[in-house]
Amino acid sequence: MAGLWEKANEVGEVGYKIHSAAMIVELVAERITDNAESGALWAASEILQHYSERLESLAGDIMLIEKALEAQQIKSKGKKK
Repeated sequence: MAGLWEKANEVGEVGYKIHSAAMIVELVAERITDNAESGALWAASEILQHYSERLESLAGDIMLIEKALEAQQIKSKGKKK
């Protein structure tokens, strides 16, 4: 099951990097005075933040699946004895 744990961490890492990119875009959006440019940057920041949160949720789902599979393996090993 280590493979699922590693994949969950990879997904979480990608989510963290997207979140960091969103924060950079937000920082630039705060400093732009032109409404059209600033608005586009805020929209990009929100989109990146949404995908970051989605990836964090998926990483959590993967971890839950791994835990369920581990519990199932322990349970099935106990029945074989």
